[in-house]
Amino acid sequence: MRRITGLFFLCLEISFLSYSQSIDTLSKIPTLNDHRFVSFEAMKSPYTNTSFFLELGLGESGIFTTDGVPVGDSTILNLNGELLFVNLRFGYTQKIKDWICFFVNLDYAGRIGNNAESIFISGVNTIITVEPGILFKLKQTKKLALSGYFKLTNTESSIVDVQQYLVDLINGKPYADLTRDVPALNGGGGMVASYAFGPSVALNMDGQVVYGETLERTDPSFQYYFGSNVSINFKKWINLPVSLIVGGYANTLTNIFSTEGDLTSSFTTKLAYTGSDSFVLAIESQSGRTPIEDTNTRVQLRGMSFAAKFYF
Repeated sequence: MRRITGLFFLCLEISFLSYSQSIDTLSKIPTLNDHRFVSFEAMKSPYTNTSFFLELGLGESGIFTTDGVPVGDSTILNLNGELLFVNLRFGYTQKIKDWICFFVNLDYAGRIGNNAESIFISGVNTIITVEPGILFKLKQTKKLALSGYFKLTNTESSIVDVQQYLVDLINGKPYADLTRDVPALNGGGGMVASYAFGPSVALNMDGQVVYGETLERTDPSFQYYFGSNVSINFKKWINLPVSLIVGGYANTLTNIFSTEGDLTSSFTTKLAYTGSDSFVLAIESQSGRTPIEDTNTRVQLRGMSFAAKFYF
């Protein structure tokens, strides 16, 4: 994580040295009311510009406690532990017309306990998510950009479930399997908006509702995501090409934190370099609460990510 932070500030320093004092009006980065658009990578953009982003994230949960191996009406052990998270995300958006674009996001994520107890509790999970969709403009003025989108999300999970494997052995289940592959599919849509009060301050929002499966393979259900943030650009105030983005999200979509579709919430801050006309570099940190399967509790979540987004 220290290496990622160091790389970000190195790139930021190099960019400052070459930064021009004026902003090119032909900048490829979306601009609204002279405010350059920067938001969280997990949120959609209301703009149809062709772009590509890459994000690498690391995180960990707080300490949690859960029952061990159930035997009849009791359990053998009570265990506690922590979980580590890592994810690598790619995203590409292709402009079709001024009012419509196609996007596809790919997310590879892993979750593993940081000691023997937490590996036993939650195993080792890897999740690959592919999300194609179409975004279309609904309204755009000098200060407001409003778009809607439809999408499908296909999730493939590979789970090394040590706890369930031992339960199956104790119960004498034939062909007990340590690893299981679980798919999930859902579809839906949402709306995303950006409102720029001026060159220095803007508000970004993204809300979506989908219907489909979770990785628990229960009956299909509705899931939702809502995120919002305030973007503050310091260029006009102190001639510094940096934006600070502060906000958060509430999410029940199937993800590496919650495979059962339970609520994950987070407060997030992001520091982004906006001095280039074709790319944005950013470092993001988050702190929130996430559910842990089979514990009926939500524990603290802490994470950091490095992101780069390029416009064409």
